[in-house]
Amino acid sequence: MTTTDRTAGEGLGLTRDASATLWGATDRYSGPYNPWLEPTHYIGTLMMSFASVGVGLQRDWLRVQRDLGRLYGQPLPVQQFSSWLGRIADANVSLMDQLTREYTKPEFGLDTTRIDGKEVAVTERIVEARPFCNLIHFDRDTDRKDPIVLLIAPQSGHYATLLRPTVERLLPEAEVYITDWISAREVAPEEGTFDLDTYADDVRHFVTMLGPKTNVLAICQSTVPSVMAISRLAEDDPATQPATLTVMAGPLDPAAAPTDVTELADRMHLPTYLQTFIARAPNGRRVYPGYVQLMSFIAMNPQNHFSSHRDLYRYQVADDTHPEIERIERFYREYFAVADLTAEFYADTVKRVFIEKQLAAGTMEYGGRLVRPEAITCPIIGIEGSNDDISAPGQTRDFLAKFTGSDDVSFYEQEGAGHYGVFAGGHWRGDIAPRVLGKIHAYATEDYSPPQYPHIPIAPYEG
Repeated sequence: MTTTDRTAGEGLGLTRDASATLWGATDRYSGPYNPWLEPTHYIGTLMMSFASVGVGLQRDWLRVQRDLGRLYGQPLPVQQFSSWLGRIADANVSLMDQLTREYTKPEFGLDTTRIDGKEVAVTERIVEARPFCNLIHFDRDTDRKDPIVLLIAPQSGHYATLLRPTVERLLPEAEVYITDWISAREVAPEEGTFDLDTYADDVRHFVTMLGPKTNVLAICQSTVPSVMAISRLAEDDPATQPATLTVMAGPLDPAAAPTDVTELADRMHLPTYLQTFIARAPNGRRVYPGYVQLMSFIAMNPQNHFSSHRDLYRYQVADDTHPEIERIERFYREYFAVADLTAEFYADTVKRVFIEKQLAAGTMEYGGRLVRPEAITCPIIGIEGSNDDISAPGQTRDFLAKFTGSDDVSFYEQEGAGHYGVFAGGHWRGDIAPRVLGKIHAYATEDYSPPQYPHIPIAPYEG
């Protein structure tokens, strides 16, 4: 059994020796799981599909009645009433389709970017493939020379495509790479286990591959394994650490600002939770399913999701060309597309990051050795949103005091930004990106092209 496997076993609250019971002879997770979860989800999905078909039949019947009425000359008020019922029926079908369809991984779809006033072609290339992650490069057809930015996407349910707005804003001024994590359901059990240490292994591999001129930008959950990986690089060979490290809205110190997520972790009896919500995928791998995660996401803020779908329904009944329809549907095409996590990664993360809060406590181990953030000497940038209810203000900021080895630690809190607003939307494009890119360009060691957009200074972290 590998060190990574033992660490994940301890993440379940077991001793190092007892953790061996979680894996079989082939080093696969064999801890607690719910054998009925996957069949129950399938049955529920099938029932919703039948309901969707029923709503469609109702719409078709109303359409037939409407058309027959027009053909045989019904009075105008009756025709108008039929048309109104028809719009309701169309909205019912659209809403049911929204709620019951299978959402596959979205595409980045970034075929062009605008550089120096010109449209420039962008080609999405996989430059490195690992069992659980592909490293994607957005190759720009330009002679412009810009710093390398490695986006470490979170592996917390949504696909890396959730960071499409992040990539889009960086492309005019950076050579952008991103970690594209693969749904655990699609990875054969023979590829082995994946936990927090494996995640850090992949980050360390990609940073080493791209070289020390790389600027790492870690978002949300990915901040923890990124600090693990870069701390180890800096400790073993300082010359291999990245040019800069940006940590954005991550649970580096969850105790600094409790949220619904941290409070759930504090109350959680992890073995019971795993016994309830870990499923066995068709290929035999045990996973924390995307559909369970989606229910958790919605449960954290049900009122907003209900309001969005209520508005969508009203717009469709009133006018199916309303511009808000496309915006809401586009958001939920991304939001409802969720990936499965390996059971051991989920258990490891919950136990080590949220329950024991090991990184902030200074007890986090990686590969059997303590993680030492003080070993990092490259410039550090911390970013938070004042309205973040997932990684609340303070969870990133308070951890910055741990980076004592760096003589340049900066921090910026964006007023009015929620969790997603830190890396998407107007706050990201107009306020946060210019600060991050300004710092990256300021520390560039080569003669890069002049910045395309004005950069904004970012204040030092004062503790």
